[in-house]
Amino acid sequence: MTAKILYMYLPYFAAAIFLIGVVYRIRTWGKTPVPLRIVTTPAPKSRSGVVWRIIGDVLWFPSLFKGDKLLWLGGILFHSLLWLVLLRHLRYFLYPIPAWVESLQTTGLYAGYLIPLPLALLLVRRLLLERNLYISILGDYFALILLLGITISGVLLRVFFRAYLVDIKDVMLGLIHLEPRVYDIPWLFGLHFSLVLVLLIYFPFSKLMHSGGIFFSPTRNQRANFERRFVNPWDIKVGYNPNNLFPPEKYRQELAGPGGGRKE
Repeated sequence: MTAKILYMYLPYFAAAIFLIGVVYRIRTWGKTPVPLRIVTTPAPKSRSGVVWRIIGDVLWFPSLFKGDKLLWLGGILFHSLLWLVLLRHLRYFLYPIPAWVESLQTTGLYAGYLIPLPLALLLVRRLLLERNLYISILGDYFALILLLGITISGVLLRVFFRAYLVDIKDVMLGLIHLEPRVYDIPWLFGLHFSLVLVLLIYFPFSKLMHSGGIFFSPTRNQRANFERRFVNPWDIKVGYNPNNLFPPEKYRQELAGPGGGRKE
């Protein structure tokens, strides 16, 4: 019964929460008014410069490098290794496997062995540096520990507790084609898979959504053309009722008289 819930029902529930949560967050960010020009300087003055700045923020984190080189090192290593690991995992979801995915298998394998290291670095940094310990919240530790659990269990599955890959791939393809199947798969893969589903559910409500929020941040996606007047696109004219203006006409004379309307 547990395996049936894990491999037949929970994946669809986690995927639904993930998709709905991501769409909701992006929709909320898109509708949030930005009444002021609050771009972080130095900043580009052209639209092409803004595009290039966001590309840099997504790919090599130049602003993070200027502010905290240790955090930059852990972040760039983790994200680079993560991409290689995710691309390697495509072999479980595609049939037949494209040649370019096959070419990444060895590189992705070694990336999987190394990915716990930058995560451990980021966790130790939060625990040892006083300024980071002060601003860290429970969600920061939960995300790092969850990612460490996923990566370490994945390494153990590869090195010590190997599962039958044909069954695992059949389970994944069955989920994709809405034909879920259940096999007698080792417990460690069940733990690894469960942690991934927890990550999917947690992702839209966590700081991990910075992967999408960077594109909506007004401090990054605005231009620094301060010589031009910034017109607020949400500045809608509002009709005022003169009877609601302060002070109302019926009290204006009393307030203007001796004592300003105060009672003795």
